[in-house]
Amino acid sequence: MQRLLFEAAWEKTIDARDREEIEKVFEQVKEMKESRQSFFILSQARNHRNDLLVTVLIQNGLETDWVLCGGKLTYYEANKLIATEVFSDKRLIVPAKCSMPWTFIFPESSVQQEPNFKKGTLQMFSQR
Repeated sequence: MQRLLFEAAWEKTIDARDREEIEKVFEQVKEMKESRQSFFILSQARNHRNDLLVTVLIQNGLETDWVLCGGKLTYYEANKLIATEVFSDKRLIVPAKCSMPWTFIFPESSVQQEPNFKKGTLQMFSQR
């Protein structure tokens, strides 16, 4: 059974309405196939620096922790490559059988095509 957890910084700063929305989404998607890791996109946006922000619910259905630090993440829309970046935040570890929200920030320089924020998906490629 999946459980929802928030990284410590999220736990301290998340707005109550945002937390409630994430909890609703988690309830809808928590019954995932065993032995599966996935990303469920919650939102996409641009920030004041024109970086691409992709907020997801990371789901780890495995019996082992999922270490995302050092992995190359690629954002697609309608099967078209939009942005690619290697993420090195050491907090990017999702414990076994857990789901955790996270916002990936793709610097403007990593964006290869202008996003339209429709039909977005993320794929992870291990750098190890």
